[in-house]
Amino acid sequence: MAELVPPTPGQVLSTPVEQISLLEKCAIVPALLATLCTVAYAAVTAPFRGETGTRTFREHVTYTALRTAVQRLTTRQLQFISEPFSKIYETWCKDNGYQPEFVTLKSGCKAFWMGNHRSAKYIMVYYHGGGFSLDGEDTHIKFYHEVQTTLKESGIPVAFLFLEYTLVPHATYPTQVLEAVEAVNYVMTELKRPASDIILGGDSAGGNMCLAVLSHLTHPSSDFPELKLAEGDKLKAILCVAPWVHFGAQWESSQRNIHKDFVSAYAGEMWARTYLGGKKSDYYTEAVEAPADWWKDAKVEQILCTVGSDELLVDCISAWVKKYKSVNPEGITYVIGAHEAHIMPIMNVRFGLTKETEQGAAIKSWMKARL
Repeated sequence: MAELVPPTPGQVLSTPVEQISLLEKCAIVPALLATLCTVAYAAVTAPFRGETGTRTFREHVTYTALRTAVQRLTTRQLQFISEPFSKIYETWCKDNGYQPEFVTLKSGCKAFWMGNHRSAKYIMVYYHGGGFSLDGEDTHIKFYHEVQTTLKESGIPVAFLFLEYTLVPHATYPTQVLEAVEAVNYVMTELKRPASDIILGGDSAGGNMCLAVLSHLTHPSSDFPELKLAEGDKLKAILCVAPWVHFGAQWESSQRNIHKDFVSAYAGEMWARTYLGGKKSDYYTEAVEAPADWWKDAKVEQILCTVGSDELLVDCISAWVKKYKSVNPEGITYVIGAHEAHIMPIMNVRFGLTKETEQGAAIKSWMKARL
């Protein structure tokens, strides 16, 4: 099994984000100006977007801005203009009257707590999305604080452990999954919690990591640290919001929803290529490629998988759910949010929308019913 050590020189592909060159910093301004020009054009042409576009003017302009920014700016530039997840957490704690609580794992990877893990009935280990390249955001914390509050009101105390895993290009696969496994091991060994008290959660790339950990539990890999459960024990649950189960863009929804989603096939293929770092993809990186039998006897009691109908990923996620359900007919609940784009329960907070998403409501009701 893999040892818990910081990324090796061979895994580290670039200097730390704060050391990007002056030229890279200067290039941010024209990239943002070009993005604004594209957004202005999108605003003018919005009335002609037709049925293949988004439902509202706001969505059309906002999604265009996000797609363009990711295409114009490099990963290192996007990281440079964004705050680290831990700093965002500290700010959120200060603004809401909470005391920050950090954990440093043996490899040096950091995580932080939302909620009292000492008194919580369950612990959710959460892996944020962002193509393995972008950090978690305040929207992750805000949405899951809503979920936490809803559960607490129903007498179900849940503490969240958010993992601040190493981003690409500073380390590549399998580092991120190694750190994900390490976080679960920490909860089981250091906090003495059984697997039946543990929930895994993740959106997009984080959902990918959830399924990689589940695969490792059922089919142990020497690429990751040992993760051993007690005889007959299983994880309590897994929550996957738009899990990134395939890196390709050959699915029909990748074309059908090309103007309805704020992510692009270009960004996905770029981030996937960098994440793999020259390694061959396998069942731990692209869950939909695994045969149905791979998921037989999966070591989790239940899974909730949600996705938006307007996502590029909806078809490949549906294909994975079909495989999983064929061998675990009662083990998974699948919710497709009508007219919702990528990870909308979380992005809804970013857009300042007050109407709850179909996926967000499903997450809260499902957890209340199943925990």
